Amino acid sequence: MSDLRVDVLAIGTLAKNRFWNETGNVRDEVATCTLVRSGQTTLVVDPGWPDAVLRAVLFYRTGLKPEDVTDVFLTHLDPAHVGGVETFPKARWLAFAEEIAYGKAELKGDKTMAAVLKRLKPAPDSIAPGVDIFPTAGHSPGHCSLMVNTPTETTFVAGDALLTRDYLEHGDLGPTLWDRNKAAESFAEVLQIGDFVIPGHDNIVWLRSQGDLL
Repeated sequence: MSDLRVDVLAIGTLAKNRFWNETGNVRDEVATCTLVRSGQTTLVVDPGWPDAVLRAVLFYRTGLKPEDVTDVFLTHLDPAHVGGVETFPKARWLAFAEEIAYGKAELKGDKTMAAVLKRLKPAPDSIAPGVDIFPTAGHSPGHCSLMVNTPTETTFVAGDALLTRDYLEHGDLGPTLWDRNKAAESFAEVLQIGDFVIPGHDNIVWLRSQGDLL
C-alpha cells in the first residue's frame, strides 16, 4: 500500500461566485489548504487561512502541529493562497521557478509578498515520491499545480487552474487570467490526466464523474 496521502485541511471560497448569482464581493476570499504526505515529507499547499485557523485544522484534521510540516508549496503568489505561510517558519517554502521570477519582477512593491519571496525556493520537479510539480500557466505566468500519483489514481492540487466545482462544471476559467489560451490548455490537461482534483477554492472533486467534460 502506498504511503501517499492527500487531506483537505480547510475548504476555500471565492469572494464572489457568479454561479450563486453574486455580483459583488460578499465574503473574504481564501484558498483551499491541502496536506500531502509522502515518506518523510509533510507538505502544506496554499496556506491562505489565518494562523489560528491553520493551526486548528492541521491538528483537528491530522493531529499534526506546524513544526511537523517539512515543506510549503504555493501554487501562485496570490494573497488568498499565501496569507498564512508564516505559520510554518521551519518549513521549506517552495513555488515554481517561473512564478518566483514573476513575483520578483512584478510584486516587489508589495511588502508582504516581498518578505515571502525572500524565503521562496524553486520547487524541484519531484518534491517527494509520487508528488510532482505540474505547470499550469494561465491564471498567472508561473502558476503550478501538484500532481500526486498513487498506483491507482492521480490527484491534482490545482490551485486556480480550476476555481470551484461550479466553474469546473461550466467549463469556466474564471474572471482573472494572465493568459486565457494557456489557462484553457492547463484546464484541459488537468481534466484529461486527473482522477481527482482539489480546486483552488472548493472541496475535492472526482473528475471521472464529470464525463461530459472529458
